[in-house]
Amino acid sequence: MKRRVLLIGAGGLGAPAALALAASGASMTLVIVDDDRVERTNLHRQILFTEQDIGRSKAETAAAFLRERFSADVEVYEERFVPESAQRLLEGVSLVLEGSDNFPTKFLAADACFLSGIPTVHGAALRWYGTALAVAGERGRGACYRCLFEAPPLEEAPTCADAGVIGPAVGLVGAAQAALALRVLAGEDDAFGTLVTVDGHAKIIQRKRHVRARRDCTLCGERALPPRLAPEDYLGPTCGGEA
Repeated sequence: MKRRVLLIGAGGLGAPAALALAASGASMTLVIVDDDRVERTNLHRQILFTEQDIGRSKAETAAAFLRERFSADVEVYEERFVPESAQRLLEGVSLVLEGSDNFPTKFLAADACFLSGIPTVHGAALRWYGTALAVAGERGRGACYRCLFEAPPLEEAPTCADAGVIGPAVGLVGAAQAALALRVLAGEDDAFGTLVTVDGHAKIIQRKRHVRARRDCTLCGERALPPRLAPEDYLGPTCGGEA
């Protein structure tokens, strides 16, 4: 059966992840959600785009590349993943790859996917560092996103524009997300709770460890209430890593 895999973001993380998934030969429909357009500053790390694509829709351009190169089945939504659209975009989805560039979207994806019981692979990168985390979307099957990061920061965080991001580090995180996604789609439950850390300065570039669920987690803990997905709950700093 062909599964639907939703990619939130077609940038530095979504592009290498989409490339790896399309090239894998696995039976899936890639659903790309992104309302951004290609900029010159994207080109050193967003590997599906060229100079000729500057000004074009990221989602449509990425889809055209994947269709031509791999005959991939790709759907496009040129919009943002926001509380008002989250549940609609998640209908019929088997897995989500979250590669957004802001904390509100990351936590919204975590909450909406948990509410819908959909596995998610989160990713983030800034400077030389990055992380990928596979989450089951169900209580009792490993840590969720809020087990690790708890809540969005209250103060403005460093942005990719200010702090920079290294293209190879972003590519490694996107590749790690794709690898975790393929494991989840193959039914490997031990992928859930796996945190991959990328450190471009270290001798060992990638490290893997399992994160334990927290009993007091506000999303998957024993006394946690279902998320409301209210717009006012997803306000805050605009950068949480590369997209």
